[in-house]
Amino acid sequence: MLAGASLVAGCGGALPRPAAAPISVDDYVEVPFSPRTPPVEFIPPSPAKGAVWVDGSWEWSGNRYVWRFGSWVVPPPGVRLARWVIVRRRVDGQLFFAPSSWKDASGAPVADRAFVGALGPRARARSRLGAPPPADTVVRRRRGGAPVGADTAVDTGDSGDDDD
Repeated sequence: MLAGASLVAGCGGALPRPAAAPISVDDYVEVPFSPRTPPVEFIPPSPAKGAVWVDGSWEWSGNRYVWRFGSWVVPPPGVRLARWVIVRRRVDGQLFFAPSSWKDASGAPVADRAFVGALGPRARARSRLGAPPPADTVVRRRRGGAPVGADTAVDTGDSGDDDD
């Protein structure tokens, strides 16, 4: 299924990446603890010309971290990615988290993020080689339980990545 998948550890590898954007002070929220070590992701082959790889990222949900799988994305011209970061204030040790976010050339958040999931579930990382798409996808089935197509899946939510 993922015959051409590759495992890229850490920040290494020769994958095309989105242009970087700076984090804004307004992006930070107070958090009580750091996220755990990110899971290993198996990266599928690029599904489209001009696609860039966006690593998986942690999102803060108000009381815990949620992992968003990495994905191939074709960002619009001028859109850049600010990668998630966690920092500790020296004076009192308070942690602050800024999630990954897409920004326009002026540094403002991008409101229309339809491009993030446009390549579908086959563009997303897997938690193990040969695994099905991440949990935010469902496979459509015909009556009797047979899949609609061999690899047909429908995205049922924002994969982000994929901010996203």
